[in-house]
Amino acid sequence: MQLPDFDWIFFDCFNTLIDDYDAAGDEAGLLRVPDLAVEFGYFAGPDEFREAYAKVRAQTLRHGREIPLHERFRQTLQAAATPHSREECVATASRLQAAWEEEYVVTLRPSPGVEEMLKHWYVRRALAVVTNSLLPGLPQYQLERFGLGRYFRFVLDSASHGFKKPNPLLGMEALSLAGMGPCDGHRVLVIGDRHDIDVAAALDLGMPVVHFNRRPGAVEGAAPAEIPVIHGWEEFR
Repeated sequence: MQLPDFDWIFFDCFNTLIDDYDAAGDEAGLLRVPDLAVEFGYFAGPDEFREAYAKVRAQTLRHGREIPLHERFRQTLQAAATPHSREECVATASRLQAAWEEEYVVTLRPSPGVEEMLKHWYVRRALAVVTNSLLPGLPQYQLERFGLGRYFRFVLDSASHGFKKPNPLLGMEALSLAGMGPCDGHRVLVIGDRHDIDVAAALDLGMPVVHFNRRPGAVEGAAPAEIPVIHGWEEFR
């Protein structure tokens, strides 16, 4: 794979550096939350919760603003056919988030070969993480947990920033943290697993990009034909 010259590499985090799909391969990553929402009396079945949550989740992409997990859960519960007060929904959302966090951490694992890849690039280029996240600080915490945090100059996540990829504001903030301006995108190589989010965000800012695609069936469609694709970290040296 022939790459352009670049000074920085911006990595996505989840399902790029750290894998977080649950056992069922559910990209929304809801785990047992839908069942708990039914148990707490908000929805008749888990599929109703998933449908309501999907509508809230879609808003984040449509408007480019990150909605942190607790607020996503609150809005989902508020949309239930069975009426509940805002205060009840806020309290239940906290219970759902606590259950999600407890279960979510068990699903995480470093992507195969990721540390060997980072060791290779760490002495050759400046590295950073620019990623969407459901919780402020979650990517930094998990990277540190797996011993990967030391490789990065900074970690920028959407829940802390307020905007999410593919909105260009997150990438522009990352360029600023790297000491660059909006016209310096060509100096950064971006790597991420979502063609519709990571690839699109990079191209919008003039950044060369590599699509990290180990799960071809996990997202719809494919990246544009001219975008380099890797299927494992052993391909990225």
